[in-house]
Formats: sequence, structure tokens, C-alpha cells
Amino acid sequence: MGFLSLMEMIMRCGLLLLLLLGLLSLCSTAQSQTLYWIDGSDLVLYDATTATTTVLPTSTAPLTLSVDEVAARIFYFRVPFSLVSADLDGTNETAITTYPFGFEALAANPADQRLYWINAFNGQLVSIGYDGSNPQAVGGMFNTSGIGIDTVAQKLYFTNSQTGSITRRNFDGTGNEVIVAGGLSAPRDCCYDEVAGKIYWLTSAGATQRCDDDGTNIETIIPSAFTPGVTHLVVDGIGEFIYLSTSAGLVCRAGLDGSGLIEMYDSGTNVTELAIIPPTIVVPQFVRGDVNDDGNFDIGDPIGILTILFIFGSDPLACEDAGDVNDDGQVNIADAIFALGSLFVVGAPAPPEPFPDCGEDPTDDPLDCTASVSCP
Repeated sequence: MGFLSLMEMIMRCGLLLLLLLGLLSLCSTAQSQTLYWIDGSDLVLYDATTATTTVLPTSTAPLTLSVDEVAARIFYFRVPFSLVSADLDGTNETAITTYPFGFEALAANPADQRLYWINAFNGQLVSIGYDGSNPQAVGGMFNTSGIGIDTVAQKLYFTNSQTGSITRRNFDGTGNEVIVAGGLSAPRDCCYDEVAGKIYWLTSAGATQRCDDDGTNIETIIPSAFTPGVTHLVVDGIGEFIYLSTSAGLVCRAGLDGSGLIEMYDSGTNVTELAIIPPTIVVPQFVRGDVNDDGNFDIGDPIGILTILFIFGSDPLACEDAGDVNDDGQVNIADAIFALGSLFVVGAPAPPEPFPDCGEDPTDDPLDCTASVSCP
């Protein structure tokens, strides 16, 4: 079949466009955030989907907080000064180790399944396995007030409230690097955004600041006047939000650049610690060429492409990648021609992967796929 025959087929198919509009179904690509915080002596779970809070069971008052979703555990120090873990619903509380007063900046590290914190009395960076195994300590960390974790590069970031600096070390405490030599206003609550490569912290006055992970581009993104009494900061690089707690019992949310600041919770008394389970990004699978998402690659698919291209008011594709039949990063008439060739021209190439089975797009392009009901 030659090119003219293909064009004739396209014109004939055009007569059917109004009768063969595809049905598309949308679904979310991310689960909403779950937050944990300490409000007074209570450990609280906040479901952002339903905007509901649940006070979780604890044997005594928690004092610090960190969460590892992969391990499905909450970690916190409690009175009288033992480090414990519990299930994500607060049950099955288990003592990991006892520890004297002076612990700060508890951080769970999913990359090595260890907990890190600072002993404020002797300036040690202390770490221990989630199960209490292999405790380690490295000195020289006086006035460290926050620990941020880069699980990819296997680095720990530290804010120093006295020197106004930010430093970085390996997980074992070696390889000290100066990121910001000084000049910051008593930085605390160090957080690291692994997606964007940004370091976040709070100042002594309560402003929220950030910089690149090489120490450049220092900026104030939320002035202290906007969040009076701010106590803690967490960063969600996947959902692209930062969260702040206050001594007035508020929990606030803003974009990673500080924009869109809102009070998402205002019923607390004194929220002192925050932890977060970020949203889980789900990448839908699809079959390239199955434009109408009916589980088949047939004449209805090039018709679907022509529909969205030439029929005004047609619904957009829920899975643009499926419509990119020739995998050139665009959805246009060339895709309809490619699909018709694959279907009716002997020896014509089939659509590139994923085809004929479901899969993810191996090509980096600007197209998206928000849903494909024919694939799991």
C-alpha cells in the first residue's frame, strides 16, 4: 500500500470521526501526604487526604520524631530518655536503646537503615541501626542543630547554630566539607531536597531560608513575620511542598519557593516536631498505539489521533505517550499515518516499546501519561 492509499484511508476514516470518539478515564498519579507531629505530649498522625488527625498511642511523651516509610516505622525519643520505634499507626512500640538527656535532630536514614542524632552535651554525632545494632559516635559536632540526608550521594548535611555555617559529611561522619562557611543567622532544622538539590533551614528569628547544595543562591523564601513562633521544618521534594509547625499549634504549607503559604491545620497547642511520608508517585503503564485505551491496537486508534487533532472540543488524551505512536515526542498526523502503516502495510514497523505489552515510556520527552485503564 503506497502513500496515496494511506492518505485515502485517512480521508475515509475522517468520515467516522464523529461516531468514534474515545472514552478516557483519569486517575491520580500521586497519593496524598501523611504528616506526623508532636503536639504537647501527643504524637499525632495527620491524613492530608481527609484532613483528619489521630492521636497515636505512646507509653510516655515523645520528644523528637522521624519516620521511615520503607521500614514502616516511626522513631522518637521519649521520657525517660530511651529511643523507640513503632508501627506507622503507633502500635508495637519497641525500645531500641536507652540514652541520656541531650539528644537533638533525630533523623532516620532509609539508605543505611540507621538513626542519626546529636548529643548536645559532648558534641557527638551518634548513629545506631534501626534494630539497635552497631552504635557509632563521631565527635566535633558542638552546636549542630539540624541533620539533612542525601540518600543518593550518601551525605549528611548539618546546620551549626553558633558559627552560622552549613557542612556536609559522609554517613560515617568522615569527609567534612564546608558548604556555607558562616554568616547565617543561627541556622537550625536542616532539611535536604534530593529532587532539586536544595538545603533548607530556619533562622533564629524564624525565617525560612534555602540554598543550592554547593552553598550558592542563599535566599529567604518565607520571612519570619509570616510564621511567628515557627518550631520545625520538613521538606517534601516529591510533592513540592514545605511544611512548618509553630508554638501556637499551627501547621503551615507552602511551595518549595515559599509561595502559596497557607495554614493547613490550626487546632493544636504547641507543635514542636514534624515528620512526613511524601506522596508516592505512580507512573502509569501503557501500550504505545492504544490511543483509545480499549486494550487493542486497531483502526480505532488512528481515528482517535485524528479526532483530537481535528475535531474541536475533543477530549485530550489521558495518555499522550500512547498517542505518540512513532515515539518522536509529539502527537500529530504522523502518528496516525504510522499507526495505519503498522496495521495495514505488510512489513511496516510496529510501534516502538512499550508494545504490544504494557510498560513505561523508555523515552524522555515532554509527553505525559496520567492514566491507562487497560494497563495495571
